Amino acid sequence: MRLKKTIIMTLCSFLSITLSSFASSNSSNKDKILFGGGAAGSTFQTVVNAINSFKPVKDAEGFKVQAESSEGSIDNLKKIDDGTFQMGIVYSGDLWQGANGKIFSYLQNTSAANASGTKSPAQNSSQIYSKPMAVAYLYTASAHLIVHKNGTEGKAGTDTQTENKINSISDLEGKRVGVGNTGSGDYSTCELFLTHLGLWNKIEKRGVGYNDAARAFKNNEIDAFWVFSALPSHAVTMVADIKGDESDTKIELLNLGDDADKSGFLKEFPWFSTTMIKGGTYRGVNQDTLSFQDSAIWVANADVSADMVYQMLLIIYTDEGLKHLAKQNTPLKEMSIATGVIGIITPLHPGAEKFWKEKGILLESSAAEKR
Repeated sequence: MRLKKTIIMTLCSFLSITLSSFASSNSSNKDKILFGGGAAGSTFQTVVNAINSFKPVKDAEGFKVQAESSEGSIDNLKKIDDGTFQMGIVYSGDLWQGANGKIFSYLQNTSAANASGTKSPAQNSSQIYSKPMAVAYLYTASAHLIVHKNGTEGKAGTDTQTENKINSISDLEGKRVGVGNTGSGDYSTCELFLTHLGLWNKIEKRGVGYNDAARAFKNNEIDAFWVFSALPSHAVTMVADIKGDESDTKIELLNLGDDADKSGFLKEFPWFSTTMIKGGTYRGVNQDTLSFQDSAIWVANADVSADMVYQMLLIIYTDEGLKHLAKQNTPLKEMSIATGVIGIITPLHPGAEKFWKEKGILLESSAAEKR
């Protein structure tokens, strides 16, 4: 009897070890997908965390998704191109510029020269980023330029807040402006826009992320800060949320849409389009503000198998998948089969092309041809 019990225990132990080894082997056989997002708290990072946490994605047999933080759009573009990331989120305009060798010069480590005003950032890089390919549209991001409603106090050379008041974008000259982290889509879009307007080398640039910019703004350490984000932006909400009557709000949003249109910016960079930030989006900002926007695109390295991209799309673009994403972040409510290739102006990954053709959204060989 004791011998029988020993044999049974040995068999159970053997089966346990075998099953554990099988499970470990099965897991290690999965292809790892490093999915580049953005800074902590950013919409980019929220999206990749949401995809990573979706149970059907976690349970997928052929691949394992791992959410990775990054500096943002440009950083993701570079890391997808060199294979550090297999997937990531990139703005449509950055994706097009990378594919056509037109990314601004800060990618060539000239940021220090640009900041000193000794070199124009409008010298385009000839490097072509050919590996990143579009998978799907995610949401739109809008440009914000947040300023103090009554100007800032304590800046050298000014006696009153009124003298330091920013009423239009031309008033940014000589001002301290948070422009986003180098390597982010926020920084690249700000650089592109202000360079076009001839202001990039005339401002005191502060290369900080949203949350740091919001804190500096609250402390009157900067005069304005730039945000390129889905609506509503958490950073803008941070500085707009005040106690008391909404009429006492300390912020304003500048009209960027008129400058983008009248200066020819929208014609020169056609992936941008005008948009309206509705009054009430942020506490105390009750008037509509004209701005411009770009599309955030899910991107994959061309070497990722078509079947893997196709399977991921099959998982995400279900009622359950879209509902899961929409719960994580309001802008993701825009995602649907119908909007799958909106804003995509570069070639699709073969796996994505197969998926969107099957859904009847794409009739030609690429989203770029469709447009």
